[in-house]
Amino acid sequence: MDDLTHAFYDAYAGRLKSQPEARRSAMMTLAERFFRPGDVVLDVGAGSGRDVAALRSLGMEAVGVEPNAPMRDHALATHPELAGWVRDGGLPILGHPFQELYPQGFDAVVCSAVLMHIPPTELPAALAALVAVLKSDAGANAVVGVQKTAPRGTLLLSLPEMSADQLHQHRDPDRRLFFNHPPSLVADIVAQHGLTLATHEISDAVLACTGTRWHSLALLRAP
Repeated sequence: MDDLTHAFYDAYAGRLKSQPEARRSAMMTLAERFFRPGDVVLDVGAGSGRDVAALRSLGMEAVGVEPNAPMRDHALATHPELAGWVRDGGLPILGHPFQELYPQGFDAVVCSAVLMHIPPTELPAALAALVAVLKSDAGANAVVGVQKTAPRGTLLLSLPEMSADQLHQHRDPDRRLFFNHPPSLVADIVAQHGLTLATHEISDAVLACTGTRWHSLALLRAP
């Protein structure tokens, strides 16, 4: 994130103390559909920590990275049980977070409301970084007699699509760096790394008040 985008989240973290987010994010509906208890999940752009906390409450071994220090501080203040499980990190240079704990990577990665801050020139590298931390062996999930919801190697993304009249020089009304990445383009880039689009859901729940349509994508590694 650039300085102006960081500045927004610095202030947003402060506002959350008196104006908390909704207790449940829209991403959790997909997570409940595609994840199972015991899955090791990385949340990239963990923000307030609510998704990491929610996933852990459902039995997933969830951890997160967040590049904004005040947001990380807020996450740990709100969810003290996440101490040690939310670290500094972000896109496009993700690296291998928690590698000492999960050297083989993660069963699934969640990246919600993050990619709009990534310029188009950096989007392929950012998506490649997300796929790179997924476990490469889709067959490692096989359990005799158990019906799997999805193979190991699941990527969940949420992408905002903001009305063009709200954007000025690639910034939204809050001065955050903001790019509308077409979901079809995102899916095509991820497909180059062996993941197939399984679900694309569209929500206009906040379109009238924010001018933003939300796209939720589930992309799976072929078994």
